[in-house]
Amino acid sequence: MFENLPIQSNIPLAPFTTFKIGGPAKYFVRVKSITELTETLEYAEQNKIPVYILGGGSNVLINDQGFDGLVIKMEMGGVEVNNNLVKAGAWLPLSSVIRTAVGKGLAGLEFSTGVPASVGGAVWANLGCRGSEISKVLYECTATDHHGNISTFTNEQCQFQYRDSIFKHQPLVILDATFKLLSGDAAMLRRLMVELANLKKQEQNVGEDTAGCTFRNPVGAPKSAAQYIDELGLKGFRIGDAMVSTMHANFILNVGHATADQVVQLVSYIKQQVRDKAGVQLMEEIEYI
Repeated sequence: MFENLPIQSNIPLAPFTTFKIGGPAKYFVRVKSITELTETLEYAEQNKIPVYILGGGSNVLINDQGFDGLVIKMEMGGVEVNNNLVKAGAWLPLSSVIRTAVGKGLAGLEFSTGVPASVGGAVWANLGCRGSEISKVLYECTATDHHGNISTFTNEQCQFQYRDSIFKHQPLVILDATFKLLSGDAAMLRRLMVELANLKKQEQNVGEDTAGCTFRNPVGAPKSAAQYIDELGLKGFRIGDAMVSTMHANFILNVGHATADQVVQLVSYIKQQVRDKAGVQLMEEIEYI
């Protein structure tokens, strides 16, 4: 079973993340089918090996010492369109699903244009931007536990909240997601995608080494996390090669050879400054691995 999979040892994880930071995985495997995935999860469960599912590699900060367990990189794909329902494998880049939907004249996902997330990661974190969230368009998804039991989850069963879902709190691996979209004009939607992509390039560090937004926007506060950080003059502040973006204050950039420890120090400093000077407690949006 597990012995037949191409397991590798001591594989650096930094190249698989958008931050380009992180030490090695003790074990690393690429799975190309649900059968391989469930067999691998079952073996890890039986042998008490910690598991981390690696998607698109955005929104994560991996420890400098790496991950003392098994990292599973899923490499299966596929998109199906049935009327206004678009079903996509969780390991696909969300951008490819958006392009497919827009090509069919289906609207609803384009709000996330330019976000470097996988479908599974977007559902897992209830990805949101530009006033919308994945929870507003998700119809259902399927997931497996670490024993290979596959279940279907309705939108309500996903227990979506701000940047949160049931998948953050239970040992479940999302396999696919089905989005319920609205009919629209394909040409108009393509123009909108171009406009949103250009706007993102003007506002955020597209293509640079960053995990995306570092902090959640504080619930109930009058300002965004970026506004609080910007108003304290922290743009450009750096610890080592970890630097607060001069373009978008909620982004931390790896401007050379930043370590996870430098990023953690910078995050802690920002939180302390905002707490002490603005009276607001920021919470991380990035996930620590």
